[in-house]
Amino acid sequence: MKFIFVLTIVILFGYSHAFWSACPGTTLPSLDSMESPSCTDRCRAVRGEVFYGTLRMTFQEAHQELRSRVTAFIFGIGVNIPVDPPFDNQCNLILFTNGTQAGCPTIPNTQYMLVIEMLISTLYPSFSNTRVQVDYFDGNERVFCYQFIADLI
Repeated sequence: MKFIFVLTIVILFGYSHAFWSACPGTTLPSLDSMESPSCTDRCRAVRGEVFYGTLRMTFQEAHQELRSRVTAFIFGIGVNIPVDPPFDNQCNLILFTNGTQAGCPTIPNTQYMLVIEMLISTLYPSFSNTRVQVDYFDGNERVFCYQFIADLI
C-alpha cells in the first residue's frame, strides 16, 4: 500500500510540472525549455488577449524554413488551429540566445530562442485540459515537434 501511495505522488508531481514534452512515438528534436507566466501545470490562454512565452530549442540540422502546424486534440480528434503570419514560419521569429535575429537557415547544434507575444484569436475554439501539438516543417519534411497541455478560454 505504501508503494502505491509513493508511486501516485511521483506520477502526480511529475505530471503537474511537465506541461510540455517531446512528441511521443518520434525521434524528432523537441524543445530544450518552455517558459511562460501563463503556464504551470498547463498553459492557459484567453481568446482576445496576448499570450507571452519563451521557447528554447536546438536544431540538429540546417533548415531553410520552419513552417508551423498547431493541432489541438479535442476529445482525441485533431483540430488544426490556424497560424497567422509571422508565426506561420518560425524563421521569422527565432533569435540567437543573445537576442539577435537568427532567421534561417538554422545552424546545427546551436541553441535558439523564440519569444512569443501573440494575440490569441477570438475565432479559436475553446477547450480545456487539451493536448496541443506543434510541428515544424522544412518543405514537406516534419523536422521538429513538441506538445503541451492547454486550456483556451
